[in-house]
Amino acid sequence: MKKHLKISFVIPFTGVTGGIAVILEYCRQLTTMGHEVNIFYPLLPYRIYHRSNKLWKRFPSRVKQLFRNIIKFKRGLTLFSENIPIRPVIAISDIFIPNADTVIATAWPTAYDVAKLSPNKGRKYYFVQDYEIWNGCVDTVDNSYRLPLGIITIGPWQTELMKKEFNRGDVIEIHNGIRLDKFYPPPKKDFDRVSILLMAHEAEFKGVREAIEALSAVKERYPQAEIKMFGMCRKPAAPFDFEYRREASYEEQLALYQEATIFLWSSHKEGWGLPPTEAMACKCAVVATDTGCIPIINNGKNLILAEAKNPASLAEGVIKLIEDRALREKIAEEGFSRIKEQGWEGPMRKLQDRLLRDSV
Repeated sequence: MKKHLKISFVIPFTGVTGGIAVILEYCRQLTTMGHEVNIFYPLLPYRIYHRSNKLWKRFPSRVKQLFRNIIKFKRGLTLFSENIPIRPVIAISDIFIPNADTVIATAWPTAYDVAKLSPNKGRKYYFVQDYEIWNGCVDTVDNSYRLPLGIITIGPWQTELMKKEFNRGDVIEIHNGIRLDKFYPPPKKDFDRVSILLMAHEAEFKGVREAIEALSAVKERYPQAEIKMFGMCRKPAAPFDFEYRREASYEEQLALYQEATIFLWSSHKEGWGLPPTEAMACKCAVVATDTGCIPIINNGKNLILAEAKNPASLAEGVIKLIEDRALREKIAEEGFSRIKEQGWEGPMRKLQDRLLRDSV
């Protein structure tokens, strides 16, 4: 059995989403473990993120993205304060991707390219972090899961989907971890404060509209409650005042988590959802819908469950914490204790051992 592997990850673009951040973390830690890891992305952009089937609408956007990729020509992405090297190539093909032991697709368009690569490029896998029908034709996305690639999922619902809908019996399930050296509570958390934090997002399935409606009800009842949001999008409209940090740095996000005592997570569906785990690691009392990682990390006493798409349920969970300072602290402490079990060491070891076994 090989002790060290040459591993290639293929990402669809260079925006640091939650899913891309997970890939960067795998690259960072697998490299630390002694493996040679490269992350590739195509300068020629995929057309998947443009829902129109009309060429005259898609083409200008792709050309614009191509020039943006060429001008910026990114050779690294920032993960927290660390630069993770990435390698731009014209396209994901045998000409530009070197031989390796393993090559891993990380989104449905990359799956098609990886499937076409020569066997010399490595044993092929498909890292499935979500059901990506929100950014492509359903049939095209579905067919990507039928390609001859080993399937790696991050949670039970993706595993069940792959097995039930796509007859994939070869699924490897590896839960995401959290960097406890990057997300941690302040020396003394002030649970006397009522400070509510949430992440803003333009996608409807993130449930921000319902969260704002819920917080409107909260503010009517408790006008002294402090509300803060962070996100990559423009500041959302709301009938109450709140502080908003757009494109917050890691340091700014950490400060927001550490200052907040309540974190609201209102997503309708989620691949994993990093923010609730980050909030728990900073001792926030979490109110969350039962999506993504929540069924995995919920032990019945470390968060308050709310019903998705139900502003009244979200508001009820937040108000319950506002009215009970002791409960606020108890849930925050329970969440902190649980999330300390969710470090990256286990997932990294599981992935490494599987890749080493399959490379024989």
